[in-house]
Amino acid sequence: MKDLGWKRNGIIIVTLALKKFFEFYNLQKFNVINESLIPTPRKEYNIPRIATEQGYRKLINSIPKDNKPHHIRNRALMALLWDTGARNGEILSLNVSDLNLSKRTALIRTEKSRGRRPIREIFWTPSTNALLKRWVKKRRHLFSLFTFEDLDALFISISKCGQNAVRGRRMSVVGVAEMLRTNSNRAGIPTLNAHSMRHFMGRDIVNKGGSNSDVSNILGHSSLESSMIYTMMTGPDLQRRYDAFRNVPRNQRMRKYKMPRTKALHY
Repeated sequence: MKDLGWKRNGIIIVTLALKKFFEFYNLQKFNVINESLIPTPRKEYNIPRIATEQGYRKLINSIPKDNKPHHIRNRALMALLWDTGARNGEILSLNVSDLNLSKRTALIRTEKSRGRRPIREIFWTPSTNALLKRWVKKRRHLFSLFTFEDLDALFISISKCGQNAVRGRRMSVVGVAEMLRTNSNRAGIPTLNAHSMRHFMGRDIVNKGGSNSDVSNILGHSSLESSMIYTMMTGPDLQRRYDAFRNVPRNQRMRKYKMPRTKALHY
């Protein structure tokens, strides 16, 4: 797999799957390889890809502000991902009935709770609330035009194309990733995905004085260790924090910083 160009962390996922596969058949008393003999590479930690506010503005402004259903839906979806820092799957699991538009809040099912925090509350800004209200109204109109496969889903497919053989189906993670990629290309920016927005949220909370506990509660992490990964600082952010703690005079602080070249990251 390494010779074929696989990343180390990708090899780890396949390795763990193979171990589980052979563990199952060993428990069934089949004469197969002992799963403990399969080596697992050590995880490679990389600097996470982080969205920027400027990039997000370009992304959402790349969508026309017309009355087309998929444009209204995509703007609301992007804004909700940005405001909440939630995972793709968590946002897509929302039903219309989960929204409290008067209080700008909703309860979502946490994807990686590991039994600790199966449900958490998310919040969003007034501007995102306006986009959500517009989409809910448009969704209600679509309901009168064609049959929904998923009556409750907040974000649904609208057109029959590609994997969407049926309209009114709950949007998939793959569909949202493709939507973000397409609009990022249209905006002329590196692809912004939900995870890069999530990283921005974690970093922004810390930069504004929040703790790892704040990050954990807002982003729905199962452990503080996860929050520490999301808030890992590099480059100018780390330099500013260091200078502040060491009382380096403002006129002597580093003015320019060139980030070291790193390999492209994939999420």
